Amino acid sequence: MRTYGLSGSGMDIDQMVKDLMQARRASFDKVWQQKTQTEWQKKDYNTMHKLSQDFRNNTIFDFRKTGSLLPKQVSSSNESILSATANADAANVSHSVIVNQLADGVKLSSSSSINGSGTLVDQFGYTAGTTLDFKINGQAVSVSVTDTTTINDVVSAINKTDANVKANYDATLDRFYIYSNKTGADAKVDFTGSSATGLDLILDKLKLGTVTNQGMVSNAELGISAANYTTQTLSDAFGISGVFSIDVSTSSGTHNIPIDGALNTLSDIIGAINLYAGADAASYDATTQKVTIKADADGSAFSISSNGATGQDFLINQLKLTAFGQDAEIKLDGVDLTQASNNFTVSGVAYNLKSVSTTPTSINIQPDIDKTIDNVKSFVDSYNTMIGAVNAELIEDKYRGFMPLTDAQKKDMKENDIKAWEEKAHSGLLRRDPILSDMITSLRSAFSNPISGLTGDYRSASSIGIVTGSYIDEDGNMTSEFSNGGKLYVDEDELRKALTKDPDIVSKIFGTSGDTKETKGVAHRLYDQMYISIDKIKDQAGLPGAPDTQSFLAKRLENYTESLNTMDLRLRNVEELYYRQFDAMEAALNRLNQQNTWLLEQFGGS
Repeated sequence: MRTYGLSGSGMDIDQMVKDLMQARRASFDKVWQQKTQTEWQKKDYNTMHKLSQDFRNNTIFDFRKTGSLLPKQVSSSNESILSATANADAANVSHSVIVNQLADGVKLSSSSSINGSGTLVDQFGYTAGTTLDFKINGQAVSVSVTDTTTINDVVSAINKTDANVKANYDATLDRFYIYSNKTGADAKVDFTGSSATGLDLILDKLKLGTVTNQGMVSNAELGISAANYTTQTLSDAFGISGVFSIDVSTSSGTHNIPIDGALNTLSDIIGAINLYAGADAASYDATTQKVTIKADADGSAFSISSNGATGQDFLINQLKLTAFGQDAEIKLDGVDLTQASNNFTVSGVAYNLKSVSTTPTSINIQPDIDKTIDNVKSFVDSYNTMIGAVNAELIEDKYRGFMPLTDAQKKDMKENDIKAWEEKAHSGLLRRDPILSDMITSLRSAFSNPISGLTGDYRSASSIGIVTGSYIDEDGNMTSEFSNGGKLYVDEDELRKALTKDPDIVSKIFGTSGDTKETKGVAHRLYDQMYISIDKIKDQAGLPGAPDTQSFLAKRLENYTESLNTMDLRLRNVEELYYRQFDAMEAALNRLNQQNTWLLEQFGGS
């Protein structure tokens, strides 16, 4: 127990210990300042790491793509028919295109109003508890009818499946729609496998029997030969012996076709459909053994349906009628082609078909020199920004007399003075850093050295007008370019001249791949060099925002921490020793005072 102050010595022991410790803490504070500067330096390296990595992974990576090095300019002689773009793989030629047919998906819609604004019970007469089961493209859909079930519940049930379709109900038009999610001949809407209640919903209640120009085709062989087409009854072909009917609705009205399965053939039915919908509206191909029901390209669409279970089953599950999309049909440079979409790419040219045509549309492809120049200038600007930031660190002034301030030092300083001091203490921590200096030197040489293997007048970046400033002027004096450390300049006239002579020259200079540094283009050299430099920065200071115990600076910081812990323990022990010594002194003074008091009492008593 410390007893100073009890003797009345009048000494400020705490201040005396503080003063004694101040000299001893000088070594501790010096190590703490070195540790703090190392932490700052590590953060500065992390900033350089992020800057360098962003430049490599984004700017260089994007620029070395052929799309940046070989942009194309594409024009169409008739934009209302088709437009096009081209990538670097496209040849600089003209193409002739005739669009005979656009690609389309399946678009089924109600043939008339369906009165679908209420519940299924109120509007369609279903009984609560009924289950409507049907299939779309093999995907099962089930709707359990309650007193509150509406047409929107049917829409939701369909859209939850993986049938590659989209359902919609338009309350204004009072129509139900089903669209395929893609275009082309492989797009389809197929209800095969649906139950009787499901088919009643589809064909009778939703009236999805419209036959578009794409038509409806059997999705499988029916097994009726040419010889049996006109003689085999529906009873023999499909096992249907009952009487039913189907309706063909055209612009002239709805026409009912009565059918007796024991008497009528498939030929009879197709003939009856054609009687009302047009001579070629329905047909049977004995080779493929499939029925096709299709509105003529110049005719009006019609619908075919049945309001009876047998007829509905016959159309969907027996004839297997399915709505298919259609491919785009074009003649490209005299060659007939089909595509599933109106947007497709052939030989590097991306076509966008808009309308059919009877005369050729010309697509002209040529190098886009202006775009190439813009891309080069944009890249150079990004490059200069990056090395400008690096050079700023390399030439930043170093103030060796300014070290980080301790809390004790800050106590008697003003806020502005603290800020100004620590700005100088933080300055120049990467001045003349060998890693960053080597990176700048290597990037500069990547531009200046020619690409081995190229021939002709243009074999380096400088030969096409992309140059670095000179460090030394004609008189041998150092120029301001020294501080720029390799800043690039683009001579647009020289670059345009080179591109006019060789439209691929920027791609050759920057994008040439090779097995060695000498044979690689500038962009590949930069990409590789940045990886090397980034890896060195990581070894020096770790990754930004990531735990780090292995980098050089991380290990140095660990050593500083261990030293500070040891020194702190030693200081605490010394401080405790001082207090014990003063405690002993105070105790001795106290005893001495007590002895003096006793002696005075003895003498006074005699």
